[in-house]
Amino acid sequence: MPSDALVFSCPETVAQAEPAFAGDTALYAAMRGRVSARTRAVATLFPPYSYRRPAPKRLAGPDPAGVAEVARWYGELDETYRAFPATILCETTDIRLGGNVLHYREGGALRVLFETHRLSDLKMIEAIGLDHDRVDEQFGPDGVYFYLGSVGSFNYGHWLVDDLPRLEGFFVLRRRHPGRIITILLPGYDPQIDEVRRRMIALTLGRDDQWRAVFYDRTRVYSFPRLYFATPCSQEPYGKSPEAVAAVRSRLLRRTRVARAEAAFRRIGAGNDGRRLFVDRSGARGRTLVNRAEVVAAMERRGFEVIDPEKHSPRQQIVRFARARVVVGLAGAAMTNTIFSPPGAKILTIAPDSRWSDPFFWDLAAVCGQPYAALFGQWSEREEVVARRDFSVAVPDLEAALDAL
Repeated sequence: MPSDALVFSCPETVAQAEPAFAGDTALYAAMRGRVSARTRAVATLFPPYSYRRPAPKRLAGPDPAGVAEVARWYGELDETYRAFPATILCETTDIRLGGNVLHYREGGALRVLFETHRLSDLKMIEAIGLDHDRVDEQFGPDGVYFYLGSVGSFNYGHWLVDDLPRLEGFFVLRRRHPGRIITILLPGYDPQIDEVRRRMIALTLGRDDQWRAVFYDRTRVYSFPRLYFATPCSQEPYGKSPEAVAAVRSRLLRRTRVARAEAAFRRIGAGNDGRRLFVDRSGARGRTLVNRAEVVAAMERRGFEVIDPEKHSPRQQIVRFARARVVVGLAGAAMTNTIFSPPGAKILTIAPDSRWSDPFFWDLAAVCGQPYAALFGQWSEREEVVARRDFSVAVPDLEAALDAL
């Protein structure tokens, strides 16, 4: 797709001076003159943000050279990616939604709303209906429609920090449309993650029942006379709005106050107080421990409670992580629940290999004010797909990492 098909999704007066992706300042500057005439800013949900990330407290693994390279790269990322734009609630008209991209036709030409088609997201974008003039279903003019999705909506972790914070726009819409049903549009994936998202929306919105969640078919193109959406609150894997993360944390901790108090009461006198969690990972997801039994035994000897968050409801996960003061876990979406753990909680991520150098959890810990460490294991060669490749971690290395927390 030609770069000149990209447009901004809010007025130029709202566009931030810093690019949403580093290294493309020239393209960003060229785009400033192509502001979507059909889109206007309604409210600022979260302000522009900038922060520094402390170096990990400890990085360790069987490949010292690989670990050193991870540390060097993290330092480079911190120097490069510091400033990010605001999150804006927008209203756009005569718009189409296909896959996870908003677009429209103007004068026979295609225009894509940049905030749903960022260069950093290109490898995951599902752009349906951009190859020809196509509409499969039209929504009526009387509804209040709010799009809440991104390229990572299928993943619990990305849903939690990339999508759910932007539900803050719902509260702005409620003030603008009192008593109206607000339809929240989400890309549909599988029943499990769809139900998780629906429950978390319900938990966030509390007593407000004037809404409905619609999980749309990502293979179809939908047309809306008017649609609301919020611009990104993150630039994964190295940028997350602290205000956005804090908003999710604050709202959901308030919604679970009673459940957390009841859980704390039940633990009085119990042998395990739930302050130390080991976050396991379902074998069905891949990227699991070959020597899991050894690792679990070592964690239990240290007084850690072993949990697989996938077996718990969203409310139960929040309750567990909110109590934790030390969280050790396999790199995966469930570790994103550490946003509910308090500032100062110690985080140790067990990653498959130093070649798996994803900075997501290091960056998240920085945003949450939590000391971060990582222990890298060694990949098994039995799986060709790197993202699903199982691995092992030496128990003595794990013991040393725990001692250093």
